[in-house]
Amino acid sequence: MKKMLLLLAATIATTLASAQEARPFSGEIRNEEHKIYIRMNLYDKDMTIPGQDVLGQVDGYIGSTQSASKWMIIDSRIIDDNTAEIDVVNDYGSEDFTATLKLNADGTYTYDKRGGSTLKFAVKGKWQKIPGKVDFEKVRK
Repeated sequence: MKKMLLLLAATIATTLASAQEARPFSGEIRNEEHKIYIRMNLYDKDMTIPGQDVLGQVDGYIGSTQSASKWMIIDSRIIDDNTAEIDVVNDYGSEDFTATLKLNADGTYTYDKRGGSTLKFAVKGKWQKIPGKVDFEKVRK
């Protein structure tokens, strides 16, 4: 009986893990070199930004571990199983850009800015400009 319960639990855990992988554009991805992250749910579009709840629900946001400012993903389109396009605006509404997020075969993500403003964060009184192409890793919980 114990073996049967263990087998059932393992089967359920595998199924749940597969279900989460089927939603690659939901969750958090990080780039440790630039100390930035993207929190997103491009499927349900129901994210709120901490401290900025008055803005309502968005598709996600980009933040820095060194800065309080956020860039909001205000619109997104899932192109295929591995590619999404995002429209992003800063928290003042003064700058915006479009980028693609691609899930790579090795499980990493590539952010590629397509057009518009430069993604940047104020860090210790200076602008930290983020390159137009950056690799991210999925945060596993």
